[in-house]
Amino acid sequence: MTFQWSVKFIEEPEQTGISVDFARDGFNTNNRQAVSAPEVISLPWIATQQCLLDTKDFLRQAKERGADLSPLLLRQLYKHRIIIPLVEVTDRRYYEPHDQEHGEPRANGRMLEFRAARSEGRLRDLGQIPFIPRLSFESSRPTNYSWWNGLLYSRYQLSIVAFLKPWLGKCRYSYRNERKYPRLPEPDDTLRTRANQLHRIGLMALALEARYLPILEAGQIRLTNTKIDEYLAFRRDFDPVKVSRQLQYSASNAHSDAECLLLLARTIDPTNGPWRELIKYATRESWKHLNGDLLSAMHLRETSEILLRFYEDLSERGETGPLPSIPTTTWHPLHDRLSSKQSTLDQQLMDVGLSPHPRVVLAVEGDSEEIMFPRVWNALGYSDAPELVRLLNLGGTDKNPVKVAGLAATPLVTRQGAAGDFVWMIKPPTCFMIVADPEGLYATKQKIDKLLNDIKVEIKSGLAAQGAQTTEPGLNELVKIHTWSAPCFEYEHFTDEELASAIATVHKTCNDWSKEELVTVLAYWRGKKKDIRRVWESGNQDEKFEKKRGRWEYCVSKTELTKALWPILEQKIKTAISTEDGHYPQIAQVAIDAHGAAQKWRHGSFVLEVID
Repeated sequence: MTFQWSVKFIEEPEQTGISVDFARDGFNTNNRQAVSAPEVISLPWIATQQCLLDTKDFLRQAKERGADLSPLLLRQLYKHRIIIPLVEVTDRRYYEPHDQEHGEPRANGRMLEFRAARSEGRLRDLGQIPFIPRLSFESSRPTNYSWWNGLLYSRYQLSIVAFLKPWLGKCRYSYRNERKYPRLPEPDDTLRTRANQLHRIGLMALALEARYLPILEAGQIRLTNTKIDEYLAFRRDFDPVKVSRQLQYSASNAHSDAECLLLLARTIDPTNGPWRELIKYATRESWKHLNGDLLSAMHLRETSEILLRFYEDLSERGETGPLPSIPTTTWHPLHDRLSSKQSTLDQQLMDVGLSPHPRVVLAVEGDSEEIMFPRVWNALGYSDAPELVRLLNLGGTDKNPVKVAGLAATPLVTRQGAAGDFVWMIKPPTCFMIVADPEGLYATKQKIDKLLNDIKVEIKSGLAAQGAQTTEPGLNELVKIHTWSAPCFEYEHFTDEELASAIATVHKTCNDWSKEELVTVLAYWRGKKKDIRRVWESGNQDEKFEKKRGRWEYCVSKTELTKALWPILEQKIKTAISTEDGHYPQIAQVAIDAHGAAQKWRHGSFVLEVID
């Protein structure tokens, strides 16, 4: 696939009194575009990824960027040479017909008409001739929806819209035939220069768009109206060196234009700080939800990225050196390029308080606590925010939690602070908080201490793999273990009478025991410091108990028992809330502690103190 064209202008002057030489040389001979619009649009695959815009579409997209333009106002912008249509599709030949040597992706609508006019030489470059007073921007019949004035714009021409507001504010209106006609004053030199500059850059971006726009998002190719194999063939045959010479557009030009666009984007971007960095992670598809100056800023950066990718291709082929190293101590335009992400997405989300990582992982022993904790959480009035506290069912007191605790609580760190005494964290700290019955791995203080130490060793190992170590107080904040003072969750929070009543509601026979007998058996196993399961798994071992002993014909469902006990626990929590010095049930106090820890780390950036 070659990228060459031969556009020969027909030497017949238009019937406007304009000389052929003037029409050829352009309106401003001192600032002539090195390559004309018809020459650019003769390139293969032009406007295949972002279609050219007719007047209606251009006005709509300008409004999305904060400029409510009318067709008559757009005509004024053309008259003052601020926004000149890219080309006009006409019925007359302006240059020798030129057929594409290579196939292009399919097209429809205006793009079909554009391609037909291009192949037949019927495109007029309005930037190369003076203002045409009779050029129509709207139909004389408003209801004629099929009318088209033949004007086409590039999306890159929308880049000037963000800089028009002060000038548009000076617009004056006159009334004729019950219509309002706008009149803009002469633009100042600054606006003229910027408009010419952005028009020139837009032409170059349009020429390079098909090659670089689909690959701007890392690891993805986003194509329009084509197949991946067609694009890969086009990409394989694309020669950036040849294109650079054909466009008379050097790597140095691309570099300086790209940095200029990034500076302009910075001046109009309403966001700042971490928000500006965070939005770089948004997909281009999601930009459709943006508007105003933010949308304009993102598209300026997109255009800049196209130019920089072109520069990097030229650099790989030895046409220029690599991009300069970006300073870390001061801001540089290249810091704002879309592909330059100063930190990870996790860190950016943390900086704006939107990190999805939980601040507390609340690891509970079994199903009863897993069912109860969310209800307790809501009863305390806390929001269901998974980034605050996430619940984990360990599946029993015999399951070793060391690995999962290390995975959850080990900080992820990045660069060191200037003095080397701390490292920045990529995500907020996470406290791994275990709540369990005092049995198995949690049966004694010695076992709990050993488990705590094993988890800390796991965290230290994870930090060492990242080249960091931290202090012991720092580790103490990352892992906590709480056990009930009673032998199990049920005995901790409910009396024997409350448990007997609840069991009677979820079990059909209760082993033929009366409520009083059931209370006696519950008290027996409570005194033996055994789990409540022993009531229906072993019956009663007390010789004084006259009823039959041993396993019940079927066991009590812990899930159903927990649900039956919830109204009792809920009332206890409400009573504690309404009492100024109320005593909260232990499970509620654990939830309060977990919420407090999560809130402490909910917002802000975090560092980890390190030791040598």
